Amino acid sequence: MRRKRAQRRAGRTRGAVWIATAGACVALACFPDVARTDVVPPAEAPDFALKALDGRNYRLSEYRGEVVALVFWASWCGGCRRELERLERLQGTYGEAGLKVLGVILDEAPDDARGVADGIGAGFPQLHDAAKSVSRVYRPASLPATLLIGRDGGVRYRYGELDSRAERAMLGELRRLLDE
Repeated sequence: MRRKRAQRRAGRTRGAVWIATAGACVALACFPDVARTDVVPPAEAPDFALKALDGRNYRLSEYRGEVVALVFWASWCGGCRRELERLERLQGTYGEAGLKVLGVILDEAPDDARGVADGIGAGFPQLHDAAKSVSRVYRPASLPATLLIGRDGGVRYRYGELDSRAERAMLGELRRLLDE
């Protein structure tokens, strides 16, 4: 009797471990950018040109030689607001060292995004991807999605919404890119 109970308990434990492992694998496959960073082999960041909310046109290739934080966001995304605030602080701290931040707005109505960006005080360019052409090329897995592009024009790191541990890692990676 004891032996049967022990076997059932062991079977349940193995089953629970298998389910937890499978769940973790599914979570990583479905949400690869959430609260972690991905080191990306330095592939050339595809160039694009978009019109900003201020009416000016911006081209990514104009920032060659700078470290670029490219953030994909939308006004309805709560985590995006926190990411915009974080990037605004980083731009203020590391702007003179060569960091440039570009926001890519995925909203249909740019006025919604303008209200959020103005409310946060985001001083970096907010580019409206009305046709979703840039987001189709860069394929953000979730929002917010931030890419760090090195001075050489290569995409180095991808981030989803950051927790405090991932934020510290991002800061270290950003400093390394700025030192290159």
